Amino acid sequence: MKFKFKFKFNDFLLHLATLTVILISIGLWVTVMTSDQRFSRISNESSSQSSASLSTHYRNVQSFYAPGQTYVFQNGVRYQVHDAKRNLPLKFVQYLENVKLGTIEKMSTTASDYERLLADQNYIMFAYPDQINFTVLLGKKQANSSLQFNRVFVPVKSKTRYLYFGNDKGSRVYRVKINSGSFRQLAKYVKSAQDRQEVSFLHLKKLYVPFYAKEIKAKEYSYLISYQSSSYYASRLLGSSYRKSVAKNGRTVYTAGYSKRLQIPKEGKSNDHQYLYQNYLTSQERTVTQEMLESAAYVKQLGLAEQDLRFFESSGKTVSYINYIEGYPIFANDALAQTQVTMGTESVSVAFSSMNLQIPIPYDGRVKTLPKTATLLKELNSIGIKESEIEKITIGYHIQADKKRSDLITLVPTYFIKVGGSWNSLAGWKKIKAENTDLLMEGSSSSSSSYSSSSYSSNESSSEANSSASSSVSQAGSQAPASSQEAYSSSRSQPAAESSSSSSSSSSSSAVSASSASSKEGEK
Repeated sequence: MKFKFKFKFNDFLLHLATLTVILISIGLWVTVMTSDQRFSRISNESSSQSSASLSTHYRNVQSFYAPGQTYVFQNGVRYQVHDAKRNLPLKFVQYLENVKLGTIEKMSTTASDYERLLADQNYIMFAYPDQINFTVLLGKKQANSSLQFNRVFVPVKSKTRYLYFGNDKGSRVYRVKINSGSFRQLAKYVKSAQDRQEVSFLHLKKLYVPFYAKEIKAKEYSYLISYQSSSYYASRLLGSSYRKSVAKNGRTVYTAGYSKRLQIPKEGKSNDHQYLYQNYLTSQERTVTQEMLESAAYVKQLGLAEQDLRFFESSGKTVSYINYIEGYPIFANDALAQTQVTMGTESVSVAFSSMNLQIPIPYDGRVKTLPKTATLLKELNSIGIKESEIEKITIGYHIQADKKRSDLITLVPTYFIKVGGSWNSLAGWKKIKAENTDLLMEGSSSSSSSYSSSSYSSNESSSEANSSASSSVSQAGSQAPASSQEAYSSSRSQPAAESSSSSSSSSSSSAVSASSASSKEGEK
């Protein structure tokens, strides 16, 4: 009897221990599955593969207006940096939302003051590929918010309480006081970025562009791609009720009523996956701010895959957006942005590519060596493109199709140059000159920012000779002023008249004058 009681007691303890272990396991499982850390770790691992994977919930209008490039000084040398784990330009926009800013102040400036600001080691610089204004970036109107800029200078040290904004056109400088909040953590992210290139600046017509004194070894990336169906875009843009017809040019067209029209790319081998959406409506003349904000809303309506799509250019009534991968833009057909929105008085036209970079292939170590900027300028000059004719230069990705698989591409880094209003790769410009050496001088009416109803008009560009234009290189390692407040705390007077003094360059053999064009200070 005693033995039997002891056996039952031990059995009870065994069951109790088993039940306790089960309850603990259930509790741990629930904790792990509901924890944000589990998902953030997955997000961090995937983002280390490619910065193309953005948080899909953060896709408001301001995120389309994240900067293009990031620059920081280290040990007296300026670097262009990129962080594969963190999207630094998007981080800047997010941090900007969490600080309280004061009023926008105009600063009196000259070309020499502007170059001193470019060389100030107390600031991190975020650069846009083209001008935007304060209303677009900050999402609200206030005094002077229509003023344009293409650079933002963020203080490295939190005790500095001013953000500076620079416009290459006219060497304009503005500042805004940081009333509360800090960019200290953002500065740490930028300074710790491992992917970096030593760089200075070259002053072209109306813009400072990166000038690389050494050859650049840029990585090549491969992606599996996919394309959304035409019915997907038709339902998003036209609604559930639309008609299908064939236009005179042989293209399939979907229409909804009399106001909305979607042109579908041709099928088969000639399919370029380029769509054209048109919304016919009567509208009053738009301001620059309205054009930018409305164009971003149209891009969002397309429902393109959530990649790193950002503002790229504004030319006339056309606003362009381009996809960034690992810090550089991708050019469709070597000449076009992924999306171009043209805001007319009677219609809005949205031209876009449906290509989706779906799955990144693990990096295999391939790199391409790009020449230093001085060598690039010599190559362009050898084919008849003078430095005075060049509007912009950037490193970007050429899309190289795989010979065996139609759903596989390689992104090959190369130089892209804008001449006469048109973008093309270095190889593209060489091909154009080889086919017709007189094309640039004859002034073809085509521009990459315009889109015909039949297809994108690429590679038919014009270039106007600008013999009076001159350029200068901004020194990368120039000595920073002892105090940023000393350098830029001039009186709140109106900006100086459009003029610039000559500046010397360590990358150029002779001093040349840097002529500055006046910027558009306001809107209608």
